[in-house]
Order: sequence, then C-alpha cells, then structure tokens
Amino acid sequence: MEIINNITNWIEIFQKLIIENNNVFEYSTKIVFEHYIILILAFLPFLFRLFFWLYVIQLKEYRWDRFKEYINTPQWNSALINMWSIIEFILLIISFYTIFNKIFEIIILPVFFYFLIIQNIFILRKIIKNRVFVPKITSRLILTFLLLSIPILFWIYIICYFDLSNYLYTYLMSLFIFLPFIIFIILIITLPLVNYKKNKIIKKAIEISNTYNNPIKIWITWSYWKSSVKEYLASILEQQWNTLKTPDNINTELWVSQLIINKLNDKYKYFVAEMWAYRIWEIDLLWKIVNHKHWFLTAIWNQHLWLFWTLENIKKWKCEIINSIKKNNWTLYVNWNNPEIRKIDFWDDLDIIKYWNYEWSDTKFEIIWIIEWKTKFTYEYNWAKTIFFVPLIWEHNIINISWVIAFWYNIWLKTSDLNSCLKYIKAPKNTLSTLIPKENLVIIDDTYNLSEAGLLSGIEVLNSFEWKKILVMDDILELWWKAKMIHFELWKKIAENKIIDDLFYIWVNYKSSFIKWLVKWWFEKKSIINKINIKLYTDKCIILFEWRNAWKYMNNLIKNV
Repeated sequence: MEIINNITNWIEIFQKLIIENNNVFEYSTKIVFEHYIILILAFLPFLFRLFFWLYVIQLKEYRWDRFKEYINTPQWNSALINMWSIIEFILLIISFYTIFNKIFEIIILPVFFYFLIIQNIFILRKIIKNRVFVPKITSRLILTFLLLSIPILFWIYIICYFDLSNYLYTYLMSLFIFLPFIIFIILIITLPLVNYKKNKIIKKAIEISNTYNNPIKIWITWSYWKSSVKEYLASILEQQWNTLKTPDNINTELWVSQLIINKLNDKYKYFVAEMWAYRIWEIDLLWKIVNHKHWFLTAIWNQHLWLFWTLENIKKWKCEIINSIKKNNWTLYVNWNNPEIRKIDFWDDLDIIKYWNYEWSDTKFEIIWIIEWKTKFTYEYNWAKTIFFVPLIWEHNIINISWVIAFWYNIWLKTSDLNSCLKYIKAPKNTLSTLIPKENLVIIDDTYNLSEAGLLSGIEVLNSFEWKKILVMDDILELWWKAKMIHFELWKKIAENKIIDDLFYIWVNYKSSFIKWLVKWWFEKKSIINKINIKLYTDKCIILFEWRNAWKYMNNLIKNV
C-alpha cells in the first residue's frame, strides 16, 4: 500500500512540475526504492521467458537446422508476437523519452509497476497449473546461462551505482523483447568451444567402441518406433545377459558418445543404441561411434522432412551406410511393411532380414486372440512356426516384437528361453502404454512421440474399445511444407469416420483452422473440448494422450482421478 501511495505522490509531483515548469533532472535520475521494486517485479517474467527459450533451443538440440523448422510454425509467431510483446514494444518506445526528457520518468514508473504486477500474476497462474517450460540442466545450459547473466547483472549494477534510473526502463524492455536473439548470439559465440569439446568426446567414444569388441553392438534408427523396438529388444536381452542400452530418447551422437565413455566395457554382452542423424555426413560418423554388427531400420515417413526436404533424400542419405554393411558383413533388419523402405534398391548379396507381416517378408505372424491385456499369436520364421504369449495388446506391438524374435533366432537361441523372456516384456514408457486408474476408465499414454503413423496406431487402439473415445493430441512436428496438409488429412479422417467422440487439441498451431475444418467435415462442435472433466463421463471411457504437451495435462488429470 505504501508503494502505491508513493507512486500516486509521484504522479502529483509530475502534474505540479508541469504547471510550475520546474527542473526535475536531479530528482528523476536518482535510484530510489521504487526502482528496486521494479527490478524485483521484472525478475520472474524475465526468468519465465528465459526458461522458455532455453527449453525450445534445447529441445531442438541447439541445432539451427532443427530450429529453422520451428521458425516456420504458428507457435514461433505466437511466441514472438503476442499481447505481452506488443505492450512491451510500446513501453520500449515510451521509455526512450525518459532518456532525453527525464520528466517522463515520473509517469512511466506506475505504468511499469502495474504492467509487471499483472504479468507476475499471469505467470504465477501458469506455475500453479504446471504450464511452465523448464530446460534440463546441462553443462552447455549452465555456460549459456552464465554468459547471459553476467552482462545483464553488470549493466543493472552500472545503472544503480551511477543513479541512471532514466535508462532502467529502456534496458528492461530491451531485455524482454530481444532475449531470444541475445541467446542466439551467445550460442554462436560459444559454438567453437562447444564443437571442440564435442569432437573430443566423439573421438574418445570411437576409440573406446573399437577397443571393446566383446559387446555385440546393435544400431536402431530411422523415422519412428526406434525407442519401442530398442526397449523391446533390450528388455528381452537383459533377462539373459548383461545388456547396455541408450536410455529414454537419448539418440544423438554426443549423448551416445558420453554413454559409451562412461559405461561401455567388455562386461556387457550386448549394446543396443538408438541413434538418429540429421545430415548425410553424420550417418558415417554414427556407425563409427557404435561400431555395430546389426542394424535395424524401423520406418521411413514424413518425420524430419524439414531436415531432408524430401522422402527421396531421406532414403538416399540414410542408405549411405549400406556400403559399410556390405564391407563389414553386418546383418540388416528392415521393416518390410513400410512402403518407403520397400522402394529402396537393396543389394542382393546383403544379409537382410525383412520383418513384419508383408507378403514378401521373412517373418510372418497371425494374432489368435487378445484377452485381458494379453495377446496370443503364431510366428513364422525360417519355415518354423511357433506360438507366443505376450502381456501386450494391439497389432503394432506384435509388429515391433516380430523382428526382436527374428534376431533371437539368428543368434541361435532356444524358443523356450524366449517364451520365458516374453512373459515379462512391457510396453515402453509413454508409448501406447496403458494406465487403468478405474474400472470404467482407461488411459493410453502415447506422449513419448507423435508421428502420422503413430497417431493412426493410437486411433486403432481406441477402435478396439466400444467405450466413449477421447483423443487429446498435440502437433506433429518437423513436417515442413506438408505440415498443414498432413494435419488436415488426419482431422478429415477422424471427422468423417466418426472414430472419436471428443477431441481436445492441446497446442496453438493450426488451432483456428482445426476447429473450422472439423466442423465443416460434420464433426460436432460440442465434441471439440477445451477441458476433460471425468465426472461428466458416467459411462466407460478411454482417453488417448498423444505427444509431449499432452503429458503434463495427462499427469494433472490422473492426480484428480
């Protein structure tokens, strides 16, 4: 209350000075208690947007080729140009007047005060609702944070020490508006140091990988289902042998290199690595890092189209490693049901295993029944047919297990041992895994990744239930010029086939178009929801959550169930 009274007094002084035409330079340039309040109030909004931009840049792995795709999304536009940024730009222009005519400081102080108060309230609401983006703490993040903080704090000290209050407002608004560009400048400045350290780590990893030849090294790659296949294989192998795998979604050359340096040794029988390359030269680098004997290609589709421009380039660049496969007598496992993989001209003398259930594939399966979250299926490989049971449901899981079984047979292991291992296999975390908090409620967690094929698999899961079906979906990213078209095709299929009862689109890209086109395709507008209230669903219902931004919403929902 005292602060507000002080600000009111300042306005009265301003009016009096205008009338009497007095000189207020000396008074207005002095740093007073109210200026420190402004600095304190600016801290949380600044930290909030700093965390957001560091999170986005970290999500894009500090790579300009990945960040370019983000620039071409509506999300980028809304992050840069929104209500707050427009107000801040206006305040920046007004603040320039305090530099040249210090009398304006008396009136701009309460404006800044109330603006920052409102912004703090807005951010606190987001924090309470767990809608804050927080980056992971890494050495590069700490370096960026320090290089950003030191000059910012230095100039605040200069302003306070020399009583330059007339520069304070311009300085704060400039920081708010130009923060992402300042971060990019720091990243560019530190790039030579980062590349030097990165190359040093990769070189050391290659040396260690070549030193330890006992672990049988397996590389899993391509557009989607990499993590699912990796987890299935590793979960089976580690029941019999000491097995090392890349954790979670760590699949870049740097992260895998650090894993090799810290953990790989001859005590491991198998090393299963999920890896992904963004440029053609990286393919060659990755196989040198892993030094693998088996290579698995899960699927090719529109994912990462922005990086490679066309599907033809994806196939061409990814297949550069085939020369190494032939040279080193490696075994190549490919998803033969994927139409883009079938278009690749593989050499006849390659040791290639075509898995899935396609006519010309080497493996075939047939589901016998699905009961109580378990599946019984027949599996045929090398003219031998076997029956297996797994504690998983839905065809896509059996598809991804089919090549794991082929690998098991190729290393000359017993079927009885495989059967015992399959009894304990689990769906990978956040990849169509099932949560059942209540008898009348099933939650399907598919928040690890989202692809066009992955979403269709999730919808197929929903179709296996006769319950009320609710889909909570995020954007499919890195589709470049095909992004809007692919989203429209998916929404049209959802609307026309009447396969979803309620749909919740959780992110900002294409949201207005999303509602407009769904209604045009006869999807009921009342079924396009903004919030899920379980209490309103009296009948049995199943909820499918698709991709990362749906994860927080799903966790909050589960807490309230």
